[in-house]
Amino acid sequence: MPHHHFLSLAYDGTDFRGWQRQPGGVITVQQTLEECLSEVHGREVVLGGCGRTDAGVHATQFYAYLRTDEPLPKRYNFIVNKRLPAGISLYDALPVPDNAQARFDATERTYDYFFHDKPDAWLDRASGLFDLNGFDPERLAQALPLLLEHEDFRAFCKAPDRHNTTIVHFREATLYRNAAGGRFRLRFVANRFLRGMIRLLVDNLVRVGKGHVSTEDFATALRSGARLERFHLAPPEGLYLTGVRYPYVDAEPVLPVSGRESWVMLS
Repeated sequence: MPHHHFLSLAYDGTDFRGWQRQPGGVITVQQTLEECLSEVHGREVVLGGCGRTDAGVHATQFYAYLRTDEPLPKRYNFIVNKRLPAGISLYDALPVPDNAQARFDATERTYDYFFHDKPDAWLDRASGLFDLNGFDPERLAQALPLLLEHEDFRAFCKAPDRHNTTIVHFREATLYRNAAGGRFRLRFVANRFLRGMIRLLVDNLVRVGKGHVSTEDFATALRSGARLERFHLAPPEGLYLTGVRYPYVDAEPVLPVSGRESWVMLS
């Protein structure tokens, strides 16, 4: 009798070329995990992921679909984690319906982007370093409601023609500042996200905050679908997939250890 599970995972994406297995011998999270589980199960294991994070992007809540013909062994999490390299952790194996799809059943995804203004040896792998000279967080915060007012994000997609549609429905776009000051967090919650979308949005939103892009120009790009003059992705190390919601899995988003501090909501 087949057994169906979602593997609840977290990973530090610094040393991986993203989630998805790729040709050419590059190291990805999917390949590393599949090779580990193939040893554990004594057969080839192929996983279906809930998304495709880019190279260097992290995840604190990621789900991968696993089907087995036998029940999982006792202490399964311990067995797998002993074999996984540093940077990938298995939290749990959750039973799911027979027809579950990790990618297409997701109803909502949450991403958090962290950025700071001074070099910090403990943050450089876990947060995007920006020149925030002249940055006004209130200017950035004023642009965030525009994300909830618009649906077509073609102007903020790295490869719009690779998507069937560039329509995205935001539920939340929020800016936070840490209590100590000097560090910020942007949270984005939507039904889906496009390729490179969040990193493109972050780079331009920071430029709005610095006065290099006006709120009006940002709004015009959303309305018209035309890219702004600067088309640049924010550094990948600041981006985390922190939450994925399903009709049958209701878990709250999880911040990374580096982000578990006091935050003040600015928008």
